[in-house]
Amino acid sequence: MKVLVTGGAGFIGSHVTELLCDKGHEVTVFDDLSTGYKRFIDKRAKFIKANLEDKLAVNNALKNQDAAIHLAAESVIKFSIESPEKTFRKNIMNSVNLLEAMKTNNVRYLVFSSSAAVYGNPSKNIPIKEDSEKNPLQPYGASKLAVEEILKAYYNCFGINSISLRYHNVYGPRDEQLPVTRAVPNWFKAVLSNKPIPLYWKGKQIRDYIFVKDVAEAHLAVLGKKGCHHYNIGTGKGNTMLEILNEVYNACNKKNIIMDCGERKGDPDYLVADIGKIRKEIGWIPKTKLKEGMKITYNYYSKK
Repeated sequence: MKVLVTGGAGFIGSHVTELLCDKGHEVTVFDDLSTGYKRFIDKRAKFIKANLEDKLAVNNALKNQDAAIHLAAESVIKFSIESPEKTFRKNIMNSVNLLEAMKTNNVRYLVFSSSAAVYGNPSKNIPIKEDSEKNPLQPYGASKLAVEEILKAYYNCFGINSISLRYHNVYGPRDEQLPVTRAVPNWFKAVLSNKPIPLYWKGKQIRDYIFVKDVAEAHLAVLGKKGCHHYNIGTGKGNTMLEILNEVYNACNKKNIIMDCGERKGDPDYLVADIGKIRKEIGWIPKTKLKEGMKITYNYYSKK
């Protein structure tokens, strides 16, 4: 297929692009490099440096494409709380720009990068199923949920098939988002530079950490599926953040002192995916064990 990948120079997007190229697809990366890096883009892919706010550029990029994978977004939760209007404009209106261009160019398949943040802090149906209550705790999660609802309308009115993948906590090589807010890259960098480890909520929160290459595989597994669907992307297994930190320590073979950062707004207590739906309907399951994935991630950061 001919596939446009928005945000293909970013952490997850670069792995998706690489895998698409490996499987013989013709890939075009659409990225403004505001948070991504040109060096991450697979050399087999065509690259367009542009922003989704540029409607003409989006329309031109989608000519003769078969599908789009949409990862470009404002993903820093702290920023979404500080600047909700900018977050909604970037995540919602830019997605509408993409959908309008898809409609114009008769591109009928979209894979959307959603998030477990749409659920908020679930108290029922744990692990979380796709039909669990949606109650976002911050503008980031609200923006992802809004796009999911918009996708339903574009499917019902215009026949654009869409798959929303609700990522849980993704980790792995190339997570170079600035500012560094995600725990795993933050911790690896702290250990390797002999700095204190920042830890919120005393590490008691429970999360579902999934390796980035498994997430990339999920995108290819659903590419070209008809309808409007939503799938959790995780391992189905929860760990406390303190347990995740210990896996970082084990991969590095050293420990640093912990800096207690207290509480943080917008953080749910428990987020673990029920992945039964995607396993049954698509046949996708994650393959990388936490220990193995952490070792690969350590090897990446230790060489920087």
